[in-house]
Amino acid sequence: MITYVILGVTFLYAVIQISLYASRQRKPLTREDIDERLLAALNGGDPTRE
Repeated sequence: MITYVILGVTFLYAVIQISLYASRQRKPLTREDIDERLLAALNGGDPTRE
């Protein structure tokens, strides 16, 4: 019985997160965007745009 409660809560959490993501309508990050953000975080500053 506890397993069903945990599964239900997990399912609701997933549905809420998916709906929040869809409501923001953000495009997924590209590999270049991720690389740029990681490099900026490692350098301790904002990413430089060329």
